[in-house]
Amino acid sequence: MFSLTFFFYALHLASTSHAWPSRHALSKKTEVARGVQCPPEFLNTVFNTDAPQNAGWPATTWSSLTANNVHNWIGFTDKSISQTATYNLPSGGSAAVTPDIDTEQIQICMDPSYVEDSLAMITSACATQPHYLELFNEPDFSYMGFTPLTSPQDAAAALQPILEANTTTQFISPAVAFTNSDWLTQFQTACGNCIGNQINIVAAHIYNTSPDTVISMIQQLHSTWPGQRIWITELAPSSDPSQGCTFSDQDVINWMQTLIPQIVNLGYVDRIFWNHGESNTLYPGNPGMCNPSLTNDDGSATALLQAYGAMCS
Repeated sequence: MFSLTFFFYALHLASTSHAWPSRHALSKKTEVARGVQCPPEFLNTVFNTDAPQNAGWPATTWSSLTANNVHNWIGFTDKSISQTATYNLPSGGSAAVTPDIDTEQIQICMDPSYVEDSLAMITSACATQPHYLELFNEPDFSYMGFTPLTSPQDAAAALQPILEANTTTQFISPAVAFTNSDWLTQFQTACGNCIGNQINIVAAHIYNTSPDTVISMIQQLHSTWPGQRIWITELAPSSDPSQGCTFSDQDVINWMQTLIPQIVNLGYVDRIFWNHGESNTLYPGNPGMCNPSLTNDDGSATALLQAYGAMCS
């Protein structure tokens, strides 16, 4: 069911600039601050559901990531690695061969059909309750019909049992495809101002080749939700070929090195999740174009991962 490379990526056309920077603009290494003082556990990643196709999955992949300052990962399931086939090896072997790959996972209640399972999970014995749970993945966008469109009002109604639960789990807001649309503000009205009360963190998915545009999007999000903690639970220059990213590997590194210190300096973004942690490609016919992979197929670190890990002192 979850086998496409960018299965839960939105095309984000409404929130993506169409004025792409020239190759020349990012072709030279940009001198920016490196090793900035980041918030705790600031650098994280996303595993898409075809990660088990990589030869180094999961032990070598996870080892390379953690050796380069990556702390948590988020995936498209509300279950831990040891409980789901989604991230297990194609051979049927368990992916949970590295214990902390389970403990460092951020789970998602993907859509209304997951609410019952997620509710059971967050109300289980305290020792097994997850630290965090994201509430719905891109409810405002349905990619190829695989994920349901959910209105803010229907989402609030479906999530009410979770929001009323007696649990130690901290909730992350629904992560919408169109970051600064009015979906989340309508949800806030429908759920009775749950953001800032039951929901502790505002999530965002951001893809854009212009660092300045990314910063503007984050600033606009913050102006809508002042005082709220922000996690960017998906971040990369692009999520789909239709967005026109033609960056080389060095261009992606330069984009990262230009953007991340600016995000840190905003002072209100607690964590970012680079998409993606496994080896994959945006353009199957041209794997070197705008490639966001933090690891190679064998699980070893890419130059991008080394640059990512060096961003925080």
